[in-house]
Amino acid sequence: PQGRFVAEFGGHGCVEKVKTALVAALDRRGIDGAAAIPWYFPTVEDYSHRLTKAGFAVKYIALIPRPTPLPGDITGWLETFAESFTSRLAASDRPGFIAEVREALRPLLCDENGNWTADYVRLRFAAQLDH
Repeated sequence: PQGRFVAEFGGHGCVEKVKTALVAALDRRGIDGAAAIPWYFPTVEDYSHRLTKAGFAVKYIALIPRPTPLPGDITGWLETFAESFTSRLAASDRPGFIAEVREALRPLLCDENGNWTADYVRLRFAAQLDH
């Protein structure tokens, strides 16, 4: 009763450039890239509705762009977080796929010094149970 729910996670637009490049690379191979998307990044409106429907009063909710520097190039990120895309390919085709996606993202997420930044967007909120 009167409990609070305070959280932050990926919100609408999170890794949008990465997702677009992954989907396009699968589509070029004749595989439905959109069907491989595993992520749910809600809008403010969508998640506010879900919280309200669950009995919470939303006190604060916002999307916050949070560009995040990566420790290396995006290859490691793709190998870690894009498994739902790469798993649709034969193991022997995965390195080429990752390289293709990396090159598509280079002009979007890599600066002139070779520093990569992931295009994260966070949904942050505070809500309280109404009852």
